[in-house]
Amino acid sequence: MHSFKNIFLTGFMGCGKTSVGHLLAQRLGWDFVDLDQVIVEEAGQSIKEIFADHGEPYFRELESRMLVRVATRTGQVVSTGGGAVIARGNRAVMRQYGSIVNLTASVETIAQRVSGSSERPLLANDASCERIRSMLAAREEFYADADLRIDTTGKELAAVADQVLDSLKRSL
Repeated sequence: MHSFKNIFLTGFMGCGKTSVGHLLAQRLGWDFVDLDQVIVEEAGQSIKEIFADHGEPYFRELESRMLVRVATRTGQVVSTGGGAVIARGNRAVMRQYGSIVNLTASVETIAQRVSGSSERPLLANDASCERIRSMLAAREEFYADADLRIDTTGKELAAVADQVLDSLKRSL
């Protein structure tokens, strides 16, 4: 039906990867895969517990292994964790097996969307706009290494999904 193999959604937490991913998968008749959920199932622990018990480096290594496992299948919309794009190898895997779509949002929108979430270990004690701005700046070059970037600020989920599909179809 489509000549792209998979769609990999990247972006900071709270940018809509999971919500938009479900819509895209539904519209394409594809599977939706939440990479963080795959990691949780593999580890038998929540993301928060993995960070607390083993640290971020262990989590990132597990994330890379699970990405390779997931990526080799086709017909999937894969929502990646916000930091998955930091590793060059992860970006190479995503590019080899599909299209990389980076979802963005304003700092204020992200802060509003993630406030009150206890499952965000990197923002556990500080979901301030300053902290988010700092983390976004540190990851910008990695997020920019995408086939497509879409700002979700102030947009309905359906409109974002339409924009992703229209843009990917035009690029084929």
